[in-house]
Amino acid sequence: MSERTPEIGVDEFAAARPDTRLIDVRSPDEYAEGHVPGSVNVPLEEVLAAPQQFADQDLHVICRSGGRSATAADAVNAAGARAVSVAGGTAGWIDAGHEVERGSQ
Repeated sequence: MSERTPEIGVDEFAAARPDTRLIDVRSPDEYAEGHVPGSVNVPLEEVLAAPQQFADQDLHVICRSGGRSATAADAVNAAGARAVSVAGGTAGWIDAGHEVERGSQ
């Protein structure tokens, strides 16, 4: 039985801006349309294909609304990472009026 991956809301994440890597698991096209500044785009398929690449890392994971990020965080945590999913995702981030970057990495 696995433990539930921890979640943090977008406003709490924005206020804390933890000093951890932020992985955006949306498609490159979705990412280019608007993303949290400082995030790195690693599509969900790539995360699920090799979750061990994140072993022993502290990170936050974000997607559009929170579903894909929870799936990705579960996978990397099972591989030895310490990941937190950002509930509400980029849509919640934008709706809350936080800064957004556009374009690819």
